[in-house]
Amino acid sequence: MEISESVEYIRECTSHHFKFNNTQISNLEAEQFVSSPLFHAVGHDWVIDYYPRGSCKNSINTSSFIIRLQGEYKEVNPTFRCSLMRKDGTEISLSRILKREGDVFQIAVERSPFQGQIIAYFGLRFSLFDKRPNYDSFELICSIYNTENFSREVPKSFNLQSQIEKLLESSETADVTFLVENHSFRSHRSILAARSPVLKAELFGNMVEATQKQIKIEDICPKVFEAMLHFMYTDSFPCCDSETVSAEMAQHLLVAADRYAIEGLKALCEKKLCDSISLESVSSTLALAEQHNSSRLKNSCLEFISEPGIMLSWMSTDEYVDLVRNFPSIMVEIRSKVNTILSSMDVKRQKR
Repeated sequence: MEISESVEYIRECTSHHFKFNNTQISNLEAEQFVSSPLFHAVGHDWVIDYYPRGSCKNSINTSSFIIRLQGEYKEVNPTFRCSLMRKDGTEISLSRILKREGDVFQIAVERSPFQGQIIAYFGLRFSLFDKRPNYDSFELICSIYNTENFSREVPKSFNLQSQIEKLLESSETADVTFLVENHSFRSHRSILAARSPVLKAELFGNMVEATQKQIKIEDICPKVFEAMLHFMYTDSFPCCDSETVSAEMAQHLLVAADRYAIEGLKALCEKKLCDSISLESVSSTLALAEQHNSSRLKNSCLEFISEPGIMLSWMSTDEYVDLVRNFPSIMVEIRSKVNTILSSMDVKRQKR
């Protein structure tokens, strides 16, 4: 069947819209179809064949749309989406039929006057004319996306994180130097200001550091400062894996992250410390959580020491005595946590 005037190509935007006139093609039988005008998408020419009563005699209850790639055989792998638009502007998604075999495709290929292979097949499990007699026309919306463009991996040379990491390693265009003990670290004010509101205030505010090219850092060791810088440039630990970072280093980094308000680094350190809580480390970790306002870390410690058998063992340690002496308010939270657990245990016993 030739291209019919009953099919109108409305517009092309991100998808292709076709208006089918039902009244002009209502006399079509099974295996008969009408074709859309040729249209261009993702570098190729396409046409849509519409079978209102099915593309073969045994599919009479299925209205189908076959999308055909024109011209010589090509290896293409696009994504298709098809839907019908209702009178109220809402859409009905069409079902994609994945198999490309059997009578449906054989007959479709033989009967079409067009060249080119069938790429996609969409069907409706009813006849539009039998079920929707009041529809004088309807609109088909077909979207074709070139998935090859989206699935292609980004070359490492174009990876933003790796390029910024190289910027840190080479110190190229660095405009500030931090002096930490006997080490110096050249950095970039704009990057640091974007990562830390504290450093932003120091480097671009009214503080004296804003005019200095060398800034001395106290109360932090070079290894910790270097790890913190690495995170600000790459969003990762220097070892690239939090599993390889020691609990001790995570504690020092948490202090630095809290000092400079680097929330992402603080969250990573909290996770590392939550995963490594033990009877030997729970006291120091709980003190750290109290000093640096880490409710997540504190709750994990309280959960740990509230386990049956852990509490008595922990209270017999010297670390426990020191913790209570330095942070007496913690005992209130510990008692509250234990009472909650004991109450929960009592409820479970009563239910039994």
